[in-house]
Amino acid sequence: MDQNDILYQIFNELSLNDIVRCSTINRLINHICDLQYARLIKDYENILANLFYKGSFKQMYVACYELDGFIKKYTDLNLFNFFSTNVLDIQSRNIIKLPKMIGQLVNLQKLWLHNNKITELPETIGQLSNLRHLSLRDNQIIKLPEIIGQLVNLQELWLSNNQITELPETIRQLSNLQILSLSHNQITKLPGTIGQLVNLQELWLRNNQITELSETIGQLSNLRHLSLSNNKITKLPETIGQLINCKIL
Repeated sequence: MDQNDILYQIFNELSLNDIVRCSTINRLINHICDLQYARLIKDYENILANLFYKGSFKQMYVACYELDGFIKKYTDLNLFNFFSTNVLDIQSRNIIKLPKMIGQLVNLQKLWLHNNKITELPETIGQLSNLRHLSLRDNQIIKLPEIIGQLVNLQELWLSNNQITELPETIRQLSNLQILSLSHNQITKLPGTIGQLVNLQELWLRNNQITELSETIGQLSNLRHLSLSNNKITKLPETIGQLINCKIL
């Protein structure tokens, strides 16, 4: 068991009252902030607030469903002072919007924000040039900003269970995208530029309102899985036959 695991176990087993009474609390906070990995679980609001001011974690997990009020209170933004953070996982239930300062996390590679109430993304999301994985499933997003096309290193984009009606034309710029999940939205059609996602391997579109597919779908030569069930498609384009390695579901 390494230092991180030991400290996490101690921290997790202490009750809130024990921690508040702890005479060495500041030393504990400073020590935690020296780590590269922190898993923050349980509603220790005062301690977390101090951590957010002092920390420089490589990976930040705020995966606690009891932190709704805390996240809401600190939206503006002690949390996002972690400029060296490369993994940020916030699975709460009351986050409505992301602060503009999210764009300052230039080293971020994985951003998981599923199971929230996010309705829109700030334009600054496009500054996350190193982002590889973005999960926004199970939110209330209606529209993606055009700036999403600047996430040129993105490999996985998870957007299922939102209220998205259309994709921006700039989606074509995500040339490294391998997985695009858009199931359970309100999409009526895909932009013709979808065919420029040459590295796409999985495209999930079930349970939408799609009536037709663009002929450019046939350009997705690396596609392995195409999910189209529960849409309103009456006819597939002839170019679908070019997807010789693809399993259509």
